[in-house]
Amino acid sequence: MYNFSDAELIVTAKEKIAFIRRDATEFESFGITLEKIAELEKYVNAFSELYSDVEAIYDKVILTQARDSKAEELRVAIRKVLLVAQLTFGTGSARYKSFGVRTLSKQRGAFLVTAGKTVALIGASFLPELVEGGVTQAMLSRIDALCDELEDLVIEQQIKTGGRNVFYEHRVTLGNALYTALMSYTAVGLSIWETTNVARYNDYVIYAASRKKAAVEES
Repeated sequence: MYNFSDAELIVTAKEKIAFIRRDATEFESFGITLEKIAELEKYVNAFSELYSDVEAIYDKVILTQARDSKAEELRVAIRKVLLVAQLTFGTGSARYKSFGVRTLSKQRGAFLVTAGKTVALIGASFLPELVEGGVTQAMLSRIDALCDELEDLVIEQQIKTGGRNVFYEHRVTLGNALYTALMSYTAVGLSIWETTNVARYNDYVIYAASRKKAAVEES
């Protein structure tokens, strides 16, 4: 509902609350008491303490970096086993094809996890032949462990993404509610000073382009 940042909304709200407190006597005649002003201020403070969308994006970026790093670590481990299998059985052999991994660099998320699990399982069944090329059970177990770690990161990222979307909607709702309340209060301030004090009138303007430029009669 407002075309400026949440930070600007918070600063603007705090500024206008200071003016409303200054003009508390005039506002009270409109039913806006000090208690209501305090409630608005409490709402502003609560909104300002919300986990910001910028922070949520940063957390997601950090998690994405961890996921991508783990995925690359898994690809490196898989390639070692596939290279030995290729040299041992030949690229066109049924045994090599049974590993079922194609275009490893393009595998992402759950597909990469599945590819890793398959390599670990098939590699174990061919271990006697592969051991001469340097493949060990420890290598296969590491691939299996990396798959589990990557899967956890993928799931965590999905949860974070979903959580951020829910949080964003919540923040937008609260921000709009605060903006609506602020506009209501400043409308009263504009009404109070419209024909008597141009400086105080301008204190309640939200958008600078709307500032009253014409001279007003001082009463």
